[in-house]
Amino acid sequence: MLFILAFFLVYLGIHIFTWSRLAYQLSLPARAVLTGYLACVLLAISPIAAHLMPAAWPEPVVYVFWQITFTWLGVIFYLFLLQLAFFILELIIRPAAGRLSPNTLFRAAWAIIITSFLVVGYGFMEASRPLQVTEYELSSPKLDRDLRVVFVADIHLGVQKSLQRVANLRDRIQEQNPDLIVFGGDIVNDHLEWMQDEAGILRELEAELGSYGVLGNHEFYAGIEGSRDFFANAGIRLLEDEKKHISESNITIIGISDPAPFRAFKRHQKETVRRLTRDLEHDSYNLLVSHRPWGFDLAAESGVDLHLAGHTHKGQIFPFRFFVRLKYDHIYGLLTRNNAHFIVTSGASSWGPPIRVLAPAEIVLVSIRAE
Repeated sequence: MLFILAFFLVYLGIHIFTWSRLAYQLSLPARAVLTGYLACVLLAISPIAAHLMPAAWPEPVVYVFWQITFTWLGVIFYLFLLQLAFFILELIIRPAAGRLSPNTLFRAAWAIIITSFLVVGYGFMEASRPLQVTEYELSSPKLDRDLRVVFVADIHLGVQKSLQRVANLRDRIQEQNPDLIVFGGDIVNDHLEWMQDEAGILRELEAELGSYGVLGNHEFYAGIEGSRDFFANAGIRLLEDEKKHISESNITIIGISDPAPFRAFKRHQKETVRRLTRDLEHDSYNLLVSHRPWGFDLAAESGVDLHLAGHTHKGQIFPFRFFVRLKYDHIYGLLTRNNAHFIVTSGASSWGPPIRVLAPAEIVLVSIRAE
């Protein structure tokens, strides 16, 4: 409840600041300004209302409401960001140049509005492009044959994702001829009761060594039991803070569940990594999978060869990645320490606003050559 209240207050504050600036710049009449503030309250409530819409409502109605609500979230983010930047610029130049003229303020307001909608329009196009495949080539003397691992995270299946997009994802994964498929959490997002067909599509994936996955934070938000059922129906074996040795290829997969149910997220995940990697077989290829990119330092010291993670979306909406870096040391790509490798993916889809800006969606193909 506290999180919902905090979200509402912050989101409302963003709307009020942005609207007050626009009203000032456009010299709007008092009645229009007051109406705008009432709209700010309704818009700040809309994401909460979207999540509270009953599952019994028609799917098209819920879909349209979600699309409008979360597209607006992207628009207001850029309106707020540009207005904040312009406000700071005003404060800097005011001592020397005085207050800006009404004509300059009017032009600035429309420039900010047009720029925000253009960026969001571009974000729609980037998010709708075919999934890119980001490939990494590694090698290991622990394997007796070459291995192709496809890593997928952050699909966020729910109201906003169509069956066709899931089918395209399935085809893209299968095109890589994977030996092993790994799902890194946040596969589902909401409305699990509508996801039977999506689970059936993912169940069609084929890989010699099978499909494995871990829980992300959104699996807990959507309902943990329903999420477990989804993974089972999709043919994905969940590893919940446990290890699985695949003797056919001498691989040990260590699956770390997201620490969402616990208070100290980072500390809990690191303690779990430490516990599960304490007695690793060093002649086995040890593959650690976690949703959040924490614990690589401990994993590398304990004999993990490859750590895969997601969650960050590479920021998803530029320049949000700089805020993500405040919480996570490594938010995207490959990091190597001694003989251990750490790969964080930008994710296969979007969360919240159905846009991506300078952070393309991807699946990861790790080609590991046997030495």
